[in-house]
Amino acid sequence: MHTESPAKQCTNAARHEAGVHHEECRVAHDEREEARAHAPVWNHMIERLLAGYRGEAEGAAYLAVPLTREAANGPSRHRQVEVIERLSETSIAVLWQDATLCRYADQVWISCRARLKGRCALSGATIRRNDLIYKPRVRSAVPVNAAAMILASVVDVQHPLV
Repeated sequence: MHTESPAKQCTNAARHEAGVHHEECRVAHDEREEARAHAPVWNHMIERLLAGYRGEAEGAAYLAVPLTREAANGPSRHRQVEVIERLSETSIAVLWQDATLCRYADQVWISCRARLKGRCALSGATIRRNDLIYKPRVRSAVPVNAAAMILASVVDVQHPLV
């Protein structure tokens, strides 16, 4: 008769638990994928709420994919953009609210020249290459609206330098 050592028994038990956990994760992932197909607009909200409830890696649920340039510059009835104040000659504070993606209450935008053509998020005016614009300041994490632009001339009209 062959008996397993306590270390071998512990190893086998750990492997069994890992297999069960892996299967539970696969089932949960399949359920999330199925839910994503039914509610694409609200999926990000559901994922954020469930991340804290299930005790999973909560940080990963809050990382949204940045908008494409077309989506950031295109019109949206869900988006509200407002310049809160001019912080300096080269920076402004912006309120960016998008009911389907994100909300930045006091986001810092910096001035620069446009590298690509696009649309002003504030006025909808066309932005040409090399126009003076403001864009979201990017630090360690890339904001969802990183590709968005606001024409500097529109900001100058609303918030002139004193």
